Order: sequence, then structure tokens, then C-alpha cells
Amino acid sequence: MDISIITPIYNGNKYLNSYLKMIEDATSIISDVEVIWVNDSPNVPLEYDKELAKNIDLQIIENEKNSGIHKSRVNGLTKAKGEYILFLDQDDEITKDCLLSQYTKVKGYDLVITNGYFEDENGSHKIFENEYSLKFATKKKPYIFVRDFIVSPGQCLIKKEAIPEEWKENTLKNNGTDDFLLWLLMFNDGCKVTMNFECVYKHKYTGENVSLETDNMYKSQLELLEVLAKNNSYNKKDFKKLERTIKYKHNYKTNFVKETLKNIDIFCYNIIYRAKWKGYTLPNGKDKK
Repeated sequence: MDISIITPIYNGNKYLNSYLKMIEDATSIISDVEVIWVNDSPNVPLEYDKELAKNIDLQIIENEKNSGIHKSRVNGLTKAKGEYILFLDQDDEITKDCLLSQYTKVKGYDLVITNGYFEDENGSHKIFENEYSLKFATKKKPYIFVRDFIVSPGQCLIKKEAIPEEWKENTLKNNGTDDFLLWLLMFNDGCKVTMNFECVYKHKYTGENVSLETDNMYKSQLELLEVLAKNNSYNKKDFKKLERTIKYKHNYKTNFVKETLKNIDIFCYNIIYRAKWKGYTLPNGKDKK
């Protein structure tokens, strides 16, 4: 099996038929693919057109209770047989050639980040305007000093064996940063990251995206820090910098001068980043995307 697509489903029946049509198109040019749905709203039976699934290797997992997106992804991962993993959200969109494009680019690497579009109430915007911006997102330091540069894990194809055990064993209760935790742990492990500038992915706007809820995102970031603080293998210097970055970006609006003087290195790095960055920006809990 080449690719396992894992998708948590939460009150998502309205997306399922479109999802299946999309996957059927994508698997018409790369066939060794399985789809794993993890129903995280177990009181709501999944309803979809079975005819649309007849040509898809589909497996459905029922969570015993609502467990959150991180735990659902891990539950799906335990059943995955693919060499590579795509954590696709129920409302994400991929192009017909997405799987083949990503699969071709990831060879020899642990993670490939593709370009694509981020949709919001104002329309659709390219995530990375040029290859420099995307290459910037393949490096560890910006994630420590600025933010998570990956809109959603559906943007990435991940080598299954490169997914850290710490990520599987420490599932976050607060939705929003489990993917950020994954990238931080993979960078810490020295995983090899590459890029795919083709626009083969779209993060849809539904008005319900957790990544746009600033307060909930901060709670999730604090939980992420708790997990990393207990991880003896995580780089301590990186942790201290990340902790300062997260708290600075949450607190500086109420006391800009005081917080900036305490975190002048982070402030300067972000100024340089702003001057060079050519990607899509919007206000949210992950700083600017």
C-alpha cells in the first residue's frame, strides 16, 4: 500500500459524497491508496452514497466517544497500511493529480509540503506566492520563532515510519495544534523535509475552522507546550524559545513595549520575516498564515 488517507469525520455527512468523488478522481491515476474515516461523532451514523465508494478501499472506524481530532488521527493511523500518510480534513479539497504529485516529490524525504490555496470569507488565496516562501516553510527555525507555516496537514504527505511515537502517545484534548506538534517533533528528530510548489490542495472555509478561533488556539498551544516540556528528547533551547514566542504573541497586544523588550530576539526575527515573506496572511491563532 502506497498511501493511507486518514480523515476524522465530525458531523460531516454533508461532505462525504463530494469527498468520495474527489478521491475517486485522485486514485484514478495512482491506485494503491486506502481511505480511513474515523467517525468522531459516534452518535451520528455516517451517511453516504455506497455506489460512490465501490471503487475506493474504504475503512470506517467508530470512536467510542468524541475524542478530538488528534486522537482520531492517531486511531486512524493504527489501522493504516500505507507507506505514506495523508491527514486530510473532511472539508479539504485536493486536485486529481495531488496524490501522484505528492507521492513523486516525497521520495527520499520524510515529509513533503505542497502549495495550494487557503479559502476565507474574502475568497481564495495562494498559500505560498513563490518558491522562496515555501522553502522557508521547510526549515525548523521559523516554526520556533514565528508560527506554524502549514495551513493544515492535508498539505503534507508524511512517511509513516517518521511519525514520532511521542505524537501518537500524547494526544491533545484541545483541537488546533496537533499538526504543529507533529512538525515540531519531526524537526526535532532531524526528519528530511522537501517542498512541492504545485497548487494541488485547498483548505476550505466553512466558518467553523478551529484555526480561526484565537482563544481556543492559545489553549491548544499551551497544551502543546505541556507535552513538549515532559519530553526529555525535545531540544531544551528550542522549547524555551518556542514557549517565549507563543506567550509573547499572545501577550504583546496588551503590553507591547514590556513584552517586546523581554523578547527582542523574537521581535527582530519577525521583523525580518515580515520583510521577506511572500505568502498569504490572515489574523488567527497561529499568528499570520
